[in-house]
Amino acid sequence: MNRAGPVLFVVLLVATIVTAAIVVHARTPDLELEVVHLTHKIASRGEGAHRVAHIRFFVRESDPNATVEVVGPNLTVVRTLYRGPLEANKEVALTWNGRNASGAVPHPHHRYRLRVILPSGNREMILRRRKDLDQAPCA
Repeated sequence: MNRAGPVLFVVLLVATIVTAAIVVHARTPDLELEVVHLTHKIASRGEGAHRVAHIRFFVRESDPNATVEVVGPNLTVVRTLYRGPLEANKEVALTWNGRNASGAVPHPHHRYRLRVILPSGNREMILRRRKDLDQAPCA
């Protein structure tokens, strides 16, 4: 009995599934947003090196009307950090002081993420890593 046919079929099926997964992953927004540096935890009421988050990133597509935001749970906008043009492959450096648009400290137990919106390309990229907001003052 020749078993090469069924074995070859299974191998090709697995290879097809793996290839499909790679293609889908390659189309994710993560490839459009490259974060060079993101402070992991900040103390918004503290002083010193950790009182602001330092964010450095670049995008792979230019957009004249980009928006960079910090979002909380359910992608609620906590703070808009930047509105304006973003140039492809040009590093952008921003800071966030851990406060919302009105200057208040957001909920200390929530985690926050970076969102970049490129409307001309109909793209919205949300960094998967979340930022902790430490309410204890820094030493």
